[in-house]
Amino acid sequence: MDVTQLDVFRFCRFLRHVGKIMVVFVLALVLAIYYSTMKHGIVPGMHSSSAGIAAAATLGAALYTGLVVLVLWSYLACFLTQPGHAAAAELEAWEQLAYEQQQRRQHQWEGEMGRVAVNRPRYCRKCKAWKPPRAHHDSMTGRCVLRMDHYCIWVLNCVGLLNYKFFALFLFYACLACTASAALLIKPCMDAFGTSSPTVGGLILTFITFVFSVAFSLALMGFVFMHGRLCARNMTTIEAYEKRPVNPWPYDHGTLQNFQEVFGRDRRYWLLPMHTPNYARSMLDDALRVPPPPEELLGIRDTV
Repeated sequence: MDVTQLDVFRFCRFLRHVGKIMVVFVLALVLAIYYSTMKHGIVPGMHSSSAGIAAAATLGAALYTGLVVLVLWSYLACFLTQPGHAAAAELEAWEQLAYEQQQRRQHQWEGEMGRVAVNRPRYCRKCKAWKPPRAHHDSMTGRCVLRMDHYCIWVLNCVGLLNYKFFALFLFYACLACTASAALLIKPCMDAFGTSSPTVGGLILTFITFVFSVAFSLALMGFVFMHGRLCARNMTTIEAYEKRPVNPWPYDHGTLQNFQEVFGRDRRYWLLPMHTPNYARSMLDDALRVPPPPEELLGIRDTV
């Protein structure tokens, strides 16, 4: 048996079915936290005898609801949007490029090989085709994904070129929403534990929501910080944890331009989980644009 042909990830494909449960779980969790926060953290203030407190609570309800809408919008956009794949005609262009580069093989010193390896066409043994730079094979879907970051079981989708922005916004808005929920539920929790005859159902719901909000807020902060750094360097999770990192990173064009490559150049769309009508197409064109053939040894096949 040729161990190089083994597809160990096929044993993990059952996770796609688990992911269907995860999608329902995430949506239910978001709505449950929203309901509990509104009921115990905001609505009581809206019925206050003080006009100022009632007005502030009403404004808070509108802002918090808008934040939860952005969480759900970002999540569904990441879940429903294809991450980006190369079409057959575009793969043929890379096949031709790979052939031309194989004709010009020449030895290079080790440091130079590390620098240019990220730009060379690579061969995918699973798809049996050459793939553009930064594309990786997704064993869950059986296709090569452009600028693949990772497969996320929470969104039941691969996070790649076209939906990475939505994933990043989901992390950001979910972190803000959980932090807001935790802050709004501190006083209701203290009041519930301080009263001599608390309502058991209300106490349990409020306390559990508070604990979940704090836990998710802290966890999401770590992911927001991590992907913020990756975005600032124009790097994916896969590229960040490669065995032999490339330095300097050839796709690092400065923080602002790196940010714009993910979130777009139109500032009106930066905080919205959507792309401008033409930007998604331009992202695909940029990812699939065949660069001039470099003068180095590029004929090595890999399965990254």
